[in-house]
Amino acid sequence: MEVKTIAVIGADVVGRGIAYVAALCGYRTILEDVSEARLGNAVAWITPRLERACGGDAVDEDAGKVACAKLSTAHTVEDAIRDADLIIETLPDEMEMHIELFTILDKFAKPNAIFASTSFLSITELAEVTFCADRCIGMRFAESAAESRTMELVRGLETSNEAVVACSVVARRLGKEVVVVNEPDVNKSGETKRKLANA
Repeated sequence: MEVKTIAVIGADVVGRGIAYVAALCGYRTILEDVSEARLGNAVAWITPRLERACGGDAVDEDAGKVACAKLSTAHTVEDAIRDADLIIETLPDEMEMHIELFTILDKFAKPNAIFASTSFLSITELAEVTFCADRCIGMRFAESAAESRTMELVRGLETSNEAVVACSVVARRLGKEVVVVNEPDVNKSGETKRKLANA
């Protein structure tokens, strides 16, 4: 599983942070939100940061343009995920909303796409509404996506090693330290037994 295109569902603070880092690190990035205003605000937040991150001199001006060109937007989930290898959703932690989204992902995503959730809901439960439980995984950031140095990958009961490895590669390319957590290790209080990824 090689990730070249990342779709980010939700242009809130978390979503725009993920989209910014993904585009900055060279991934083709599609940011989706049903709210045109929220999507516009996210792009307005991301674009100058991409330009600044790529430097202000003439040599780096093209690099800024290339980074900005990596980012595009969509107003429907179906349009956003059509070509995505990795789909990262940033919805609020409401199970019904997530189940509806994962059902859409399962129907419209391309074969072998990985479905990742930044929520603290059960990855195993979300995976049960799909035909690809092996490609469902949690991706959680310790802080804001743009500033966090750590990414926690949450493995559901059926999440495959291939999905974990592919997401580990993405996380490291984004400059994150990777920690892998098996969902059965997550207890009712939300505490986790963290394990360093050896993928």
